Amino acid sequence: MSSNADKDIVDIGGGRLSNSFNDQVWKALMGKIDFPKELAYAAGMDQWINISEGSYQTSDELGIIKANARNVVSAMPDGTSIIDMGAANSTKYELYVKEFIKQGKTCSYFPLDVPYDSLLKQVKNARDKFKGVHTVGLWGEIQDGITHFQQMKGPKLFLVLGSILYNAPWEMCIDRAKDFANLLRPTDRLVIGQDSPPASGDVAAVYSSYSTPEYDAFITNYLEAIHNIAGIEVDPKKAWTVNHCTETTMHWFKVDPTQKLICTKLDGHVIEADKSFMMFPSWKQSREQVITLTNAAGLEIETLGKAENSDMYQYLIRPAHANHFSS
Repeated sequence: MSSNADKDIVDIGGGRLSNSFNDQVWKALMGKIDFPKELAYAAGMDQWINISEGSYQTSDELGIIKANARNVVSAMPDGTSIIDMGAANSTKYELYVKEFIKQGKTCSYFPLDVPYDSLLKQVKNARDKFKGVHTVGLWGEIQDGITHFQQMKGPKLFLVLGSILYNAPWEMCIDRAKDFANLLRPTDRLVIGQDSPPASGDVAAVYSSYSTPEYDAFITNYLEAIHNIAGIEVDPKKAWTVNHCTETTMHWFKVDPTQKLICTKLDGHVIEADKSFMMFPSWKQSREQVITLTNAAGLEIETLGKAENSDMYQYLIRPAHANHFSS
């Protein structure tokens, strides 16, 4: 890591991720916790970008942002920090930055993500596009960010898009919302994107994106990362069968070993051939559920809009009893 890179990126927890992943993979292979999805992004961001660039979530969320960025930004003070959580190579933040500039307000941009190299590219791309906008990458997980943001001064506009805040069981969603309830100050706002459950006849179509060559490459790369940590000396494509499973509100991958697997780096732990794992469980939440759980956490919420061609919604969240300030 060069001195120039140090100026581009602030380590808020990313430097300790490798040790964290080792511990999480060990517990996951023992059946104690889910596999850490953050490792998938750290090890396979290129594959994830191939998926996200063709995702309906990406295009649909951009459409909602275009329709609402002016109103969102008009309610934000001068000097707002735009914090892009799980930034990857997303361009969604650009519409907000352009609107701040158009309205004669200053802003800063802070993308947060797990993969260092990808984050560095996002920082450099943002600096190239917006010469006068202060941009610094935050290297770490979202929970690292929650802690870091407590120390940041000034108004903040948090972007938590792509269904990454409320794609969890109900109680976990409440806990995540409460994290923001404790974090948000009166001048802060949070924009989230969240998929609603599809109509019963549309389930197969909505989940079809998980059955693509791009997603297969992403999963294979992830299993290779698991093997590297665990010391499993078998080709991942031969070691596992992977099937995606769906319910109306939930999707997950069922991962089954095809043979006995030995974890040479994890005390020789043996994964028997009849063991089955659930990987990357993800939930969809209806508009009514999102509003209920957000209010239950002590936050106020309004619906910014619904995508024209999908069940993707965007919401604007503020602290309860916050001032409805104007420019």
